[in-house]
Amino acid sequence: MKLIVPYVGRMEAVDARLIRLAEFLGVACEPLLLDQPAEAYAGYLADAVPCQDSCLAVRPQVIKQWTDGRLPPGLAPFLCSRFPRLLVHAPSADPFDASVIEALSEGRLGGVEGIGAAESYEISADSQDVCEAFAGISFGPANPANDRVFRTLSPGSQARTLIAIGGRALMAAVRRENREILFLGGADIADLDAEAGDDTADYFSRLLPYAMALRSIFGEESWRPRHRNACVIVDDPLLRRNYGFLSFDKLLGMTKDYNFHTTIAFIPRNFRRSSPVTGKMFRENSGRLSLCFHGNDHTGAEFAAADTGLLNSMLQAAEHRIGAHSKTTGLDCDRVMVFPQGNFSVEAMSVLRSRNFDCAVNTGAYPRRQAARLTIGELAQPALLRYAGFPLFLRSKIADIRNEGIAFNLFFGKPVLIVEHHDAFRDPRPLLEAVSRINSVAPGIRWSNLGDAVASSFWRRRAADGEHRIRAYSRTVRIANDTDSTARFAVEWIRGSPGAVVEEVLSDGKPAGTLAMDDTRIQAALEIASHSSRTLSLSYPNDGSRFPGLGIRHNAGAFLRRRLSEVRDNYLSKSRPVLTAAKALQRRFSGKY
Repeated sequence: MKLIVPYVGRMEAVDARLIRLAEFLGVACEPLLLDQPAEAYAGYLADAVPCQDSCLAVRPQVIKQWTDGRLPPGLAPFLCSRFPRLLVHAPSADPFDASVIEALSEGRLGGVEGIGAAESYEISADSQDVCEAFAGISFGPANPANDRVFRTLSPGSQARTLIAIGGRALMAAVRRENREILFLGGADIADLDAEAGDDTADYFSRLLPYAMALRSIFGEESWRPRHRNACVIVDDPLLRRNYGFLSFDKLLGMTKDYNFHTTIAFIPRNFRRSSPVTGKMFRENSGRLSLCFHGNDHTGAEFAAADTGLLNSMLQAAEHRIGAHSKTTGLDCDRVMVFPQGNFSVEAMSVLRSRNFDCAVNTGAYPRRQAARLTIGELAQPALLRYAGFPLFLRSKIADIRNEGIAFNLFFGKPVLIVEHHDAFRDPRPLLEAVSRINSVAPGIRWSNLGDAVASSFWRRRAADGEHRIRAYSRTVRIANDTDSTARFAVEWIRGSPGAVVEEVLSDGKPAGTLAMDDTRIQAALEIASHSSRTLSLSYPNDGSRFPGLGIRHNAGAFLRRRLSEVRDNYLSKSRPVLTAAKALQRRFSGKY
């Protein structure tokens, strides 16, 4: 199936942005220049679009240009019979646009009108087939500069309202001749290269209704996430029965009672200090508790360094420590790096890739001392790939977990990752409320360790030849064939850094054969037997460059820092006046501990 986007003369920006969004979602597009008189529309369109399995994008002003403002009486019925799907979008307040909408909807919908200020988006609870995770959510404010709503021409109209503003349809569906027509009232479509706002509502109506419509129309032929993933990440604690306000016994009980998984961002320097009892608890409850890397020494900005030899040495030390910890405790540690204090450099991302980490996770999206804004297109993917092509997954604090943000993540396949520290367990109710909110917005969401969550955060679509296409975002991706027969899969990783060399692709830890690369992508093909799964990983070479050594002074400072941090977390934090005084001293004498 193709999306046919007609235009007259020179294509306007709104039509070009529709094509860009469709192709971003993996939809095949074909611009159609309407250069013949509209009087012969039937024969002309039949010749111009021979494939009847197409969706026609109808922008009323294009029809007006083509017909010189006189809508032929038989055009609307012909379009409805000729094309199995129609997408009517970007209507203006022009009476001609109203006539097109009324003709295509058989009088159920009329023209569009503006909205007032301080109104909200209301997504219908029974719209899961189109609006997916957004179904049943209300949020705002709506965008008066862009949003237009359809007039209902008669009471009891059979038009189905999918998204409303003030009870009036911003997005509606009409069944006609066993075909569904989708109507979108927004004036414009988001430019995927434009900077994103701080709030989902800033660009919701210019992005999501169109993405929803395209995914609904093109089904498995469009990119879509396969799984919904979530994880709670708690930074820093030692694996002791109690750390600050965190009790691991109580945490385990909460994960079972409220259905979630917690990954501890574990500081490798603490590899000799884990309690055997707590280690046993983690081993016996691996479905609820797990570990990932959290720096090496957890010094001030260790992964904001630009020296690749230093970074390589720190990562080698971290891996050695985690390996020793695994031998002692029997605990695995996901090859995911959570940056201490959110500080990282582009060079750190490059070295993490060369040491075959799966990805990095961070609360902030930018390296230290950089403040460039993310684009809408970057936010609408599972991970950021702008830094040396190494994936960066974003996480949020409890206070930033909102229903529309959860739905946005799930719609685009981003795992919902919550970050907190031990002090969140002074009063765990906000955390548990956030977990309950996630489970409510996405019933059946997969809570897992961080490694599984990122490895399952990929896009998938089916090609015309039946091959399953996978776009992976983590270095490691886990793919399942749920069908009753062997299936072909083509897996691709976006190659954000053309200079990065991949040695091979591994399938369940063994060489998987052919690997293809060009300037933009790394690709591998394989077959997976019915009702089975495979884990694919890219293998990068490491040049082995090392820093001469961090020295006694560094090691002594790191040791002192960790002990002072533990004093703060275990003792000072439990007395607000004392903690306030300690922080004042910390600021006075510099250096975070």
